[in-house]
Amino acid sequence: MKRHWLLTALGAILAGAGLHFLWQALPNPLFALISPVNESVWEHLKLLYWPMLAAALVLARGPRRIAVWAGFFPAIVLQPVFLLALYYGLRALGVQGLAVDLTLYVLAMAGGFLLAARLSRSGPARRLTGASLLAVMLYGAALVLFTFAAPPLGIFQP
Repeated sequence: MKRHWLLTALGAILAGAGLHFLWQALPNPLFALISPVNESVWEHLKLLYWPMLAAALVLARGPRRIAVWAGFFPAIVLQPVFLLALYYGLRALGVQGLAVDLTLYVLAMAGGFLLAARLSRSGPARRLTGASLLAVMLYGAALVLFTFAAPPLGIFQP
């Protein structure tokens, strides 16, 4: 991975960590859209979504912009799948705690960037850009909707 990708990944990881505390510091509906409003697993998926989307904006400049978006869209959608599988798998084994949560977050972000970098060099990913963009938009809409109208399921409970 090139240096600017690594620096952007580090910035996105740190931005996500900062977003964790944004709503607590400045509670308002706008910040509720991009920052967790409670300690539910679902709300913490915002810490993956928004920094990855911002990182894609930073990296998708220049002649390869379509390729970068083609890589980031599937990565943004697959990150929570990876994170949730690990989170609930480890939890089933009795492994939990703040250090585990932080490690999983960093692994999910790093994995998302690695996947995005790999897919941005892939021809098939470019052919699926429209479908993966739709998936990213639906995922983002669900994050927003369930911030204010969460169903009574475990993933949405603090």
